[in-house]
Amino acid sequence: MLTLVALNACNLDSKVYDRASAEDFPKNEAEFLATVGGAYSSLGGYIGSPFELFGPSADEIVVPTRGPDWDDQGSWRSIQQHTWTADRPGQLNGVWDFGYGGVTNANLAVARLKGTTLVVPGKDLILAEVRVLRAFYYYVLCDAFGNVPLITEDTPAGNPAQSTRAQVFAFIESELKAALPLLRTENTSETYGRMTKGIANGLLAKLYLNSQVFTGTARWSEALAACDAVINSGQYRLNPNFQDNFSVGNRNSAAAKAENMFIIPTDKVNQGGLNFQYRTLHYGQQATYRLASSPWNGFCTIAEFYNSFPDGDIRKRMWLVGPQPGPDGKTIIYNDAVTGESGVELNFNPEVGSLTRANQRAGARSQKYEIQVGNNVNDQDNHFAIMRYADVLLMKAEAAFRLGQAGVAVPLINEIRTRAGLAALASLSLDDILAERGREFAWESLRRNDLIRFDKFANGVWQFKPRGASKHVELFPIPTQQLARNPNLKQNPGY
Repeated sequence: MLTLVALNACNLDSKVYDRASAEDFPKNEAEFLATVGGAYSSLGGYIGSPFELFGPSADEIVVPTRGPDWDDQGSWRSIQQHTWTADRPGQLNGVWDFGYGGVTNANLAVARLKGTTLVVPGKDLILAEVRVLRAFYYYVLCDAFGNVPLITEDTPAGNPAQSTRAQVFAFIESELKAALPLLRTENTSETYGRMTKGIANGLLAKLYLNSQVFTGTARWSEALAACDAVINSGQYRLNPNFQDNFSVGNRNSAAAKAENMFIIPTDKVNQGGLNFQYRTLHYGQQATYRLASSPWNGFCTIAEFYNSFPDGDIRKRMWLVGPQPGPDGKTIIYNDAVTGESGVELNFNPEVGSLTRANQRAGARSQKYEIQVGNNVNDQDNHFAIMRYADVLLMKAEAAFRLGQAGVAVPLINEIRTRAGLAALASLSLDDILAERGREFAWESLRRNDLIRFDKFANGVWQFKPRGASKHVELFPIPTQQLARNPNLKQNPGY
């Protein structure tokens, strides 16, 4: 199993391998893997700015100001109300830095791997893995900003030229296709956390599913075929227990947790970042979960999204609502600094009455990623799933439905619904598909992308989001810091 323990322990050195002796060059797959740690470990930043920008800009996450907490000069409101600018919020530049930080580390690794003519078992495999990683970082940049520079190991020094979104799309596609024949097929404990054929085909499916948005040309048939390549490999399955995908124990081998395909191996020692429990829980719940410090009482969801889960839906258990017990089993009592109330019962209400002055108990809270009780640090040991097999099934269902193949789509949707404890559907609509994706992938950073593809992001209406927003918000502005650094960049339209 690949973990970032090994990767972080082996820093990329500055040796130029085409000038080094053969004795100094990595001699096997494990040694090669240790030289590309930066490309893999950069994934950890995905739970930071990308998660914080993609989730709250959709209808699944809201971060209301609660008295003195979570105002941050209106940054969260700018995300939720789609009033961001090139200057703020800081997460815009954070997403850019995440993408290009990963690209830079991947380029360094590619240059080193290609920097020798030595034929060593494992070199081509690791090179293919890094190209898939680089394609993923570019996918995030393409999704967020559209027109971005393409920088590879061969790009000359200086300010790179800006590429069109279609050019970035074509580069991602070509990298994934070039890597595919060299990648491993098997999904085992040895390949867990590494790029495989299944992940590359899943990313291709995601790329083709968004082709109409990214390039103006729909490619539903290619999306369906890429999904079939994953499904027909026989390497993945739905976990019978939905919640196991997000448990503290989800770091176990892929053979036991075969639904989580593309993961970030976050933990509390080597690769931090998964601290959702702090972002969402109330201050008074520290003792209940025996946490190292007080939670931050921030991230929650709005009632409309919470209410999209039927009562019989097993996935509804991901939300904390109603009276919240302390360690003695009695409802927690607290003083609300926002409302001035004293001796208030901590009773989470899905209704968030105000974006600027929410009371401390407003909003359903997330426990989708199991809260690690008794943890002595902020970061948890759950691994974060970037892609699950459930997404492959629902991508195939959507592509098939858009191609007029409802007979293919309905059973796939029902496979997901059956696991969730819901009745099977006899027929299907695009709205049904979007709603199912919302329930299945809540707080997994997919919702914004889905809403855009279904034309519900700019035109959709939900609490705190203004009606009739311009379509230009489907791309974020290129951050001011990046425009200042590179005069070849032009701002996206509408900003």
